[in-house]
Amino acid sequence: MSVRGKQVQALISLGLLLVASCRTQNGAPVTNSSAGHSLVSDTPPFQTKEPERYRATRTITSTTADGRTSVTKYAIAKDGEFRRIEAEFVSGRLIFVQGPEGKFVLVPGEKVYMDQAGAVPVQSDEDESSPERLLHTESETSSYKQLGPEVISGRKTNKYLVVVNDSNVANVSSSETLIWIDEALGMPIRSETKSSDGSRSTMELSDLALDVDKNLFRVPTDYKKVPFSDITKYLR
Repeated sequence: MSVRGKQVQALISLGLLLVASCRTQNGAPVTNSSAGHSLVSDTPPFQTKEPERYRATRTITSTTADGRTSVTKYAIAKDGEFRRIEAEFVSGRLIFVQGPEGKFVLVPGEKVYMDQAGAVPVQSDEDESSPERLLHTESETSSYKQLGPEVISGRKTNKYLVVVNDSNVANVSSSETLIWIDEALGMPIRSETKSSDGSRSTMELSDLALDVDKNLFRVPTDYKKVPFSDITKYLR
């Protein structure tokens, strides 16, 4: 596969991973934030859940150790098992839909769509740093601290500190993440991560709403279906 083909494949795979990363650990959120703020444990002192129906804008800001910053925004929508993620990439705008008609990749600029079955998942930096992933780190290398309540963008949240130490034969790395769990929704709405190499990243959910248009999960009738192999032709 050509370098460009691999880049396009990575973009599509990122969409698949974003759909997966919207899923969080099921269970009721921990709302007892009035006591035990100094609690430190090696297991998460909180649980998260994803609302059955919601829409939001997810903004990810990443800064490398040498100071280069990139910002990516994703429009997210969920209605039961149906999901939609819309993202603006360098190669163009893509929409990933899991709806009643199946799983598809839409290229709105060209009004074409293709079956998502053609994409082969790869690992992404976003998947590695997503707040949900912090719920599943090895207990021997992670610690969790409850910091208490805080209001973020007008929403009541519970704030936590997660410290992750990762070691192998080659090196030892660590990171600290502040994570805010929405008290009413029970899901992370903001996180700030600092790594030992100097890199930083933040995730923030904004424009949160619980009403979702069901048409978001359908392919528009004026879109043309094309083979997945033709995607490089439509992303220039």
